[in-house]
Amino acid sequence: MTEDIWAGVRKRVLRLAEHPGAGKIFGARGHGFRLGPVMEEEELRALEADLGVGLPVRYRSFLLCVGGGGAGPDYGLMTPVVGEGGWQWRGIGIAFPAQPTTAEFAGRPFVAEALQSELDSLGTREPKEDAFAADDAFRRTYAAWDARYEELSDAQEAGAVFLSEQGCGYASLLVMTGPHRGAIWEDLRPADRGIEPSGHDFADWYRRWLERTERQLDIIPPAQEHPDRS
Repeated sequence: MTEDIWAGVRKRVLRLAEHPGAGKIFGARGHGFRLGPVMEEEELRALEADLGVGLPVRYRSFLLCVGGGGAGPDYGLMTPVVGEGGWQWRGIGIAFPAQPTTAEFAGRPFVAEALQSELDSLGTREPKEDAFAADDAFRRTYAAWDARYEELSDAQEAGAVFLSEQGCGYASLLVMTGPHRGAIWEDLRPADRGIEPSGHDFADWYRRWLERTERQLDIIPPAQEHPDRS
């Protein structure tokens, strides 16, 4: 069962906070190794109704078995919460949240790859001042080009949730729709690299963070503490 991949994970995460070296782990200032409460099935169904699609399976089971958000890679996970405007992901209990994402926006088609190709093409056509006889003509042309570039860049975010802030404007996104649904992509636009796949799905990404943190703190995972026990 999908839930089996999360067996014992909540306890493992929470005990990291008790380690004297926990504060030295990158991102710990943001989440303090705290997790929000797990979510109820009724809440997830309401969230999915706003989203318009089902949640990625392994992320859904995380919400049911581990927590709604909090401790996780980098500065921690955003949490789905409901308000007057419907469901959205917000930085509940974390000091350095990523930007909020509404369920409606996350449920749109994810077309970042196609848009990146268009952005790359547009980038080769950036207006050059020395190609214009008049300053006003250059400014008008450049403003139109820049507005279109920003429009396409912003549209890359649709179909995904800003799940974790990495710092300095970088972020990890969870894709909600299309063939990449359930995968973690990285927002590398501050480095002019667009939004790119990380190569990991949500469960792999989260468990790798947990295992790496345990190694950094010399913590033995529960399954390895008593290897002679089945």
